[in-house]
Parts: sequence; structure tokens; C-alpha cells
Amino acid sequence: MTKVLLVSGFLGSGKTTLIKSLAEYFSANNVKSALIINEIGEIGIDNKYMKRLGYNLWELFGGCICCTLASGLVDTMEQLKEYEPEVVMIEPSGGADPKTTIDALVDMDIERKDIVNFFLLDTTRLEMFMAVLQPLLQSSIHEADVVLINKTELIEENTFHEALRIVREIKPEVPTVKTRRDNLIDEEMAGLVNKFLTKEGD
Repeated sequence: MTKVLLVSGFLGSGKTTLIKSLAEYFSANNVKSALIINEIGEIGIDNKYMKRLGYNLWELFGGCICCTLASGLVDTMEQLKEYEPEVVMIEPSGGADPKTTIDALVDMDIERKDIVNFFLLDTTRLEMFMAVLQPLLQSSIHEADVVLINKTELIEENTFHEALRIVREIKPEVPTVKTRRDNLIDEEMAGLVNKFLTKEGD
């Protein structure tokens, strides 16, 4: 059964960096992976050039198959069946509630246990999120299976503890990982990814 790994978070939270790190990690560990993104340009590929070539589906990061959501999530997931990936990574847009994507996947008969949502929380903009985006932040944390408290090298320790408090208040049981911009796949994170990939059923 193909697993689905969502990488969610607000714009600028580190989603693209994590996606690239995961793709490289899967490639290094011989895990057949695919990636669904909103726009080709989001991962630093020349959008116009790829469209001119007529590519909807292309190879990336040492064997990871990549495609856009241009034809919608259902059609895109159908497209990928032929490729038979072990894991499909999806990067929803920065302003999207991950619940929408999760519900759409469940409607496709993908079991919730086969979906993991990694939510990246940018600690450098914590105050702004709480002031302006609190309902979406709460929903995003509530839907998360793992929260990555990111960019911790740029903040004071008390800001990290405040981020942790906010997460615990919304979803006490969710696993959290303290991450840096330049090291998103450490030993702890790799362990969580591997646990998800090998999880069979509850």
C-alpha cells in the first residue's frame, strides 16, 4: 500500500527544504517516491521550460517522480498508480488547511493510518501567526501527526518553549521535533519517517 506524506505549513516555513531533504533521503535509502506540488517553480524548476516540453510528470532528485496538481488531486494520484511509488509526498499551498487535502485523500479510499502530516511551524513568526492566523494555525496543528518546530537556531530558548506550549495546548499528544533550517532530517526525524513507512495497521 502506498503511503502519503503531507508536508504542510505556512509560506516560508521550510516546506520546500524538507521536501528536497526527504526526496534525497528516500533516494539514498532506495525508497521509491513521488512528489505532488502546486507549481513547478516552487521547487526551483523553470516552470515555462517544463511546460514547453509538455511534461506533466518528470524525474527529480535521483529517481523521485514529480508532478503538479494542475489536473486535480484525484487525477494526479491516479496518474501515479502506474509508477507504483512506496510513498507519495504532497506539498499543499502555504495558505491551505491540511484537513482539506487529508479529507480528499480519505475520499479516495486511502486509510488515514496511511497518511502522515508533517506540519512545519516557523518559530521566527510565531507572534504574527498567533495574531493573524490563529484559527488556521490551530486547525493545522490539530491535523498534524508530527509538528516540526523549525528555525530554532534563529530564536531564543524562551520562544521555542512558547512554540512548544502552543502546540501542546492545541494537541497534547502530537510528537514534536526541534529542527534547524539546515538540518531537517536528523536521526529523530529519520526514525519517525521510517516508523510511518513500516507501519502496517493499528
